[in-house]
Parts: sequence; structure tokens; C-alpha cells
Amino acid sequence: MADLLKNLRARIEEKKEKEKTESARAASEEEANVNPSQVEDIVRRMKEKYQHEGLQEQAVEGKLGELRDIITGTERKTIELQTVEELQEFHSPLVRRLGGLYLKLKKPMDWLSARVAQFPQMKMLNYYLYSADMPYSSRQWVALTTISAFIVFILSVLLGTVVFNLLPPLKPQYKFLSFLVPLAIGIVLFFITVLMGFLIPQSNAQKRGEKISAELPFALRHMATELRAGIGLYRTIETIAKADYGVLSEEFAKTIREIEEGTDTKDALRHFAARSQSKALQTSLRHVIRALKTGGNLSEIMSTIASEVSFDLRTKIRDFSEKMNFFGVIFIFIGIVMPVFVGILSAIVNAPTNLPLTLPLTPIFTFMFYVAIMPFILAFLIFYLYIIQPKV
Repeated sequence: MADLLKNLRARIEEKKEKEKTESARAASEEEANVNPSQVEDIVRRMKEKYQHEGLQEQAVEGKLGELRDIITGTERKTIELQTVEELQEFHSPLVRRLGGLYLKLKKPMDWLSARVAQFPQMKMLNYYLYSADMPYSSRQWVALTTISAFIVFILSVLLGTVVFNLLPPLKPQYKFLSFLVPLAIGIVLFFITVLMGFLIPQSNAQKRGEKISAELPFALRHMATELRAGIGLYRTIETIAKADYGVLSEEFAKTIREIEEGTDTKDALRHFAARSQSKALQTSLRHVIRALKTGGNLSEIMSTIASEVSFDLRTKIRDFSEKMNFFGVIFIFIGIVMPVFVGILSAIVNAPTNLPLTLPLTPIFTFMFYVAIMPFILAFLIFYLYIIQPKV
């Protein structure tokens, strides 16, 4: 009886092996019959379709390579196509109006946006839009930038033409300047608007990174406390995502969604570090990933990283206070001493005296100095002070 069961089991296994061999042979024959040119043609048509619908493939290098799959949608279960037509469904009235105007001028705007899309900044646009958490595809943002630049071009040309008509008439040989100068100004402002449009996502991404750095020391100490209490890393991240740490909680919530969709925790944290503009966060997450690989004590690592980040922030504040000492001297000289000095010299030059002074301090120049030049200089100093202050 035992021999009979053994023979029966051997026959069943032999039959299974035979079926596997036949299926593998059939699959190889089917693969051999596939025409490579047909595959290439299908891939080409799919790329053209995605580019037409706004899903443009952008080259990413270096640290951006880590986010290539996320940005282009290769690893996503579903791909959300965001076309220019969908701009009319946005909550912002301005975006809806710009999108509607673009669609009314679709043919010339498509040609113009295709030229704008050739700018070198396009290589980084997808990354910065994703990093800044801006709900636009690269196609949509290029469309908004193009239509905005076109409006600026039209308004500047019209305004320049009106100003030239209000000025005294030019000589006949210089009549062409009344059209050429407004056109040149319009073209320059068009390109400036396009460049500003590309800089907005980058600026927003950097501001988002600064907000993350400001909250990072407190969040790291929170995580260290929970890890020390025996709570797992996933639950700790989930707690931070639900806590009130602003942008940092939002980004941790994205990481939680990635993990729940099947991404490994180390890969999800690596994606988080790659899309963030916070250097302190990138350093912290690299240490955490290394600890997960080597089995280090996460709670101690979190506490150490929190201390280092806090020290770096204090160093930035100390350096800023040292710069402010010199900045205060410059501000006193430019904002107080220089206006008084110019006023005294202007009064001496314009007084009915016989002093041999040839300074060009006419009443008109003095008036323009106080009305236009000084406000511009003071506004520049205030703006410089704003951009150099540490965001903590």
C-alpha cells in the first residue's frame, strides 16, 4: 500500500513538472513571435499620447533620480492626467480665468508654450512642483506661465505706446522708436515673467523646507520619547503625522500613505528626504535609514539628531545677530546721515551765495532723491533684512 501511494505521488509530481515545462516553452515561443518594431511603435504612441495630455517625461539627475518614479507615475497604481482643460475646475477664480483664456487662444498658446517648455528650467519643474506640494502638472504650470507672460506682454506694449503718444512728438527719422521701444520692453517683460513663473515653485519648495526645519527639533524629540517608550517606528510616524507640526506633519502623512500602499519604510523615508528642501531633515532621515539597516537604537539617534539640529539653528541665530551689528551701522548711515547730508548740501548749493560749488543738486534732483531714490534704497534694505533672517 505504501509503495502504491509513493508511485502515485511520483506520477503526480512528474505530471506537474511536465505541465510547467510545456507552459514555459509556450511562453518562450510567444515571446519569440513578438515583433520588436511593433513594441517600439506602441511605446512611441503612448509617449506621444501622454505628452499631449500633459504627462511629459522630464529628465531627472542626481538626487532627483530617487523621485523619478514618483513624479512620472511609474510606481503608482493609477496615473492622474492633469491637462490644461482641468484648470477650469480649480477653486481659484484667477486660475480658472487664466485657463479659460488659454483655451480660447489654444493654437497660438500651444505653440508659445511649446517654446517656453524648451527652457532649461523645465528639467527641474516637475520636481519643484512636487516638492512644493503644488496641485499642478508641469503642462498646466507651463500653460499658466505662458498665458500670464502673454498678458504682461500685451499690457506693456499698450502702456508703452500710450506713454510715447503723450510725450512730445519725435523727429520723422526716429518715428520707428515709438513702436520699437514698447515692443522691446514687452518682449523683455515677457521673458522676465516666464522666468519668475519657473522660480515660483522653487521658492515655494524652499519655504516649505524652512518651515520643516523650524519644527524638526520638537518633532524629533517627540519621536525619541515614543520610541523610548516601546512604540514602533510606524506608529511613531503616524503620531507625528496627526500632531500639530504644520508642514512636517503633512509630509509625514504622505509617508504614511506610501507605506500603507506597500512601499517599504526605508524607501518611503528616502522619498521623503529626496522631495524635501530641508537639509536638516535630509540628514536626520539618512541617519534613521542607516539605523534601520544596521539595527541601531533609534531613540538615542533621534535625541542626538534633535540636539544637533537645535545647535545648528542656534548657530544661525547667533550669526544673524552678528550680521545685524554691522547692518545697523549701514542702516543708520544710509537712512539718517545721507538724507541729512544731501539736504544740507542742496540748501548750500541753491542758496544765493557766491561759493564755487558745482554739485548737480538742483531742486528737481533733490525732490526725486527724497521721493523716489530714498524709498527704493530703504525698501531694498528691508527686503535684504527679510531674506537673510533665519526662518526658525
